[in-house]
Amino acid sequence: MSDYEVRELKEGDYESWDELVDKSPHGTIFHKSFWLSTCSKLLNKKLKIYGCFKDDVLIGGCSLYTYKLNFFKVASSIINTTPYGGIVLIQSPSTKIREQEQTYSNIIKSLCKAFIKEHFDYIQITNSPEFIDIRPFTWNGWDSNVHYTYYFNLRCDIEKSISRNVRRSIRKAIKNNITIKKLNEPSIFYELFLMTFERQNLKPKVTEKFFEKMIDMLVSKNVGEMWIAETPSGEIASSEIIIWDNKRAYRWSAASHTDFRNTGATSLLLYEVFRNLKNRGFKEINLMAGNIPHLARFISSFNPKLVPYYTIVRASLRYKSINVTKRILENIYKKI
Repeated sequence: MSDYEVRELKEGDYESWDELVDKSPHGTIFHKSFWLSTCSKLLNKKLKIYGCFKDDVLIGGCSLYTYKLNFFKVASSIINTTPYGGIVLIQSPSTKIREQEQTYSNIIKSLCKAFIKEHFDYIQITNSPEFIDIRPFTWNGWDSNVHYTYYFNLRCDIEKSISRNVRRSIRKAIKNNITIKKLNEPSIFYELFLMTFERQNLKPKVTEKFFEKMIDMLVSKNVGEMWIAETPSGEIASSEIIIWDNKRAYRWSAASHTDFRNTGATSLLLYEVFRNLKNRGFKEINLMAGNIPHLARFISSFNPKLVPYYTIVRASLRYKSINVTKRILENIYKKI
């Protein structure tokens, strides 16, 4: 363990961090420094990237957003519109499971020691689906939760893979003369985004400016694009923002027009996106949507693979005590 050193990375270290993210099986676009930095600035959260070094070589790390919540010091690997983050470990050169696990355990223990020195009241790390071994955390007192996403295999025969209901919706959209095209226009997307939240009586947690900056960044980095489904009269029925890294594509954000939800537009839009990605050499797409019942029902009709991912949490005694007291008081007030 003495060979391992953890330190907070500076901007000059970000190139090395991005190289680690690209090489690591756990790394995603949500770990890349440009994504982390942009979200940190737009959503007003401080960014900390912890790097774990051995013999001055970066072999692992963890990205976190930090902020004050009331009087608590909080850290989280996720933020609005960022589903994953957290731990990234170098691919172990050893083929022996025991040696791999020991190396990973040493890196994680070193990172945890660094977290303890920060005196976080609450730290939550939601890792990418490829990071499956959370035992070094749970064996040391961290709590855990499981979540789900969907992966769609783009190497399959797409038309044969999707369900009969989806094929029926696609034919309906074609009959309604819905057309599909790329259009990187944040204001159009945000209008649909607002409608989507209003249908659920919710307020969006990000602004139109957020999408403007993010889409500009994605297009400039050539890691994302916006697609739309358009009616014959020129109205936008549905929209998807697709992003990617060197491993897969991601259905990052989606929205639809309330008046055109029954036109089959979203099914046709996703079908055409899948075909386009496949022709460009992508092997799979992460479709998200596994944790919300009505979204899961829609996405599962494309016959994707259900994939778990994990959150680990550690809370201080002060944080636990105050939150338990708060819940007790809330229950008392409900009964008054």
